[in-house]
Amino acid sequence: MDEVRVGILGTGGIARSHLGGYRVLLDAGYDRFVLNGLCDNNADRRAAFAAQVKEMFGVSPQEFDSAEAMAASGVVDAADICTPHAFHHSTAIPCLEAGLDVMVEKPCGITIKASDLIIAAAEKNNRLVAVAEQVRRGIKARAMYWAVNEAKMVGDIRFWSVVGFSSWDFSAENYADAYAWQWRLLKLLTGGGMIFDAGAHFADMMLHLFGPVDEVYACLRAYQQPIIDSPELGPQPKDVEDTWMTTWKFENGILGQYSWSVSAPGESVATQIFYGTQGSARDRGGWMHTFQNGGDLTLADGTKKSYEEIEPEFRAQLDDATRDRLFPHGVENDMALECWDFIDSVLNRRRPEINAEDTKRAKAICLAIYESATAGTPIKVQDVVDGKVSAYQDPINEKWGI
Repeated sequence: MDEVRVGILGTGGIARSHLGGYRVLLDAGYDRFVLNGLCDNNADRRAAFAAQVKEMFGVSPQEFDSAEAMAASGVVDAADICTPHAFHHSTAIPCLEAGLDVMVEKPCGITIKASDLIIAAAEKNNRLVAVAEQVRRGIKARAMYWAVNEAKMVGDIRFWSVVGFSSWDFSAENYADAYAWQWRLLKLLTGGGMIFDAGAHFADMMLHLFGPVDEVYACLRAYQQPIIDSPELGPQPKDVEDTWMTTWKFENGILGQYSWSVSAPGESVATQIFYGTQGSARDRGGWMHTFQNGGDLTLADGTKKSYEEIEPEFRAQLDDATRDRLFPHGVENDMALECWDFIDSVLNRRRPEINAEDTKRAKAICLAIYESATAGTPIKVQDVVDGKVSAYQDPINEKWGI
């Protein structure tokens, strides 16, 4: 196979970000793919996306209104799935059964059972499942991972605190593309609120940085409950969290405190600080996407070390093989790197950097938070992975026949 014919399923907001990633690859000289198919059950949205593909890539992908139709068409080798969370499994599985490899947006499945169905279909059909989890892949996140975990610039991590408090208005008129956000406010479509959305990135980074999480304890609130006019479910009140307070205990003893609210009028707060035996690392972003924007260090003696000092040191210690593996073709953009990893894994029949099993472990942390809030007790993450605890997920599984 000289190139991978890619079909994109779901043509909303995140799919446009994927287009940007593919364009970065082409600009870097990597052209071993072609966007050959588009699938969306909304004809207007699909047509607008097809026009954007034509403008950006000079090709006119064939259009489909179902995953089954695209998978059976023979015009694509691999599927890039960008649908709402509830439909990840129902679009990925027909593709896998038709012999396509897939990349699924995070979280890979809306529940543990949904992820298990995807994993089983991939194994049965000897196909790959990559997961579009980009945050850890960019130059800044890679450099900070090295600084914290390999160079040990702040010693051994003891604990961390991540807090994001602000005020949002969830009314549809406040969004340029209301559908792109409104579906995220209903549990049956999204699996949960920002714990499950941006929180999936955060959980992946915590696993990547600090290893497995033993248990979590959580309290959640939904202070705002506007009516959401959902094409799939009809009008109903927002039923996902807009506030949470959680504590995490890692298997290696690290402790974490993760709190967030957008029902906090007044002063806003957005911090991520990781404390070690020799100092601290502060994220330059807000409350999510850890180290995507880099970070700065404060050592025990008060000495400061900025990201601008860290990155050159990181680059200097990279050997050629590692540099080519982390930043192929000189690409350092995280979204482009997730797309490259997918294409390259398909071409070379190798394990993607982040696959369905990996993201299942990260997602289980998010789901353990919901299960803890439901049960009112600490929850072992492994019990969520094993399906022993699922009260929060059960209505979702019932709704979608999982």
